[in-house]
Amino acid sequence: MGNYIDPKEFSDFLDSQKGEREISKFIEENPEVLYWTFCRLSGHCRFMFREFPLGSQYIADYVILNSYSGVWEVMFIELEPVDDPVFNKSGTPSQRFAGSIKQVDDWAEYFDMHREQIRADLVKWAKSKDMLGYSRSERISNMSGDYLADPSSYLRDSYHILIGRRDEISRAGHKRKAMYKSRHSIEVISYDRIKDLVELRYSDPKPWLENQC
Repeated sequence: MGNYIDPKEFSDFLDSQKGEREISKFIEENPEVLYWTFCRLSGHCRFMFREFPLGSQYIADYVILNSYSGVWEVMFIELEPVDDPVFNKSGTPSQRFAGSIKQVDDWAEYFDMHREQIRADLVKWAKSKDMLGYSRSERISNMSGDYLADPSSYLRDSYHILIGRRDEISRAGHKRKAMYKSRHSIEVISYDRIKDLVELRYSDPKPWLENQC
């Protein structure tokens, strides 16, 4: 079930952040928060990994692996600083944001070229390095009975960047941010999406505190 997270305390924590080190530590200690931020509807099997390698060239900050009927969803997530701007005042991508787009584009290209290698790594990591603890099985399958290790089972990849705060992006900036999903197949979201999840998931502390007694 995880630990209770006070929404007000988390909001204050987020407001005080500089960089991504502390938020990364928070996610490492509370991995279900990141999972449910991206996966409001859970998969049949669900896993999350930290610093997942794509060969020897790249490392994804986090990867979420979900199984649904007929498909394995692989979500690659890049964390950028909480206080970093997405766009400069001129409306162009900030240096950090532009770098993260290039990096995620490289991940996508690598995935296309080395799909079966990544599949083998996902199988290995699901058995030994899962952060969530929801799914435990030596032979990992989806709702259609397709095994993750089977090369004929379908892997659907998606790419996501967490950066900045919602209130610091202009209305025009939000429109530009949304365009990256159609042009680069990258979802760009602010850390306020996590804040929204915390406020929703932990609005009633009673069941969480009772579970810890």
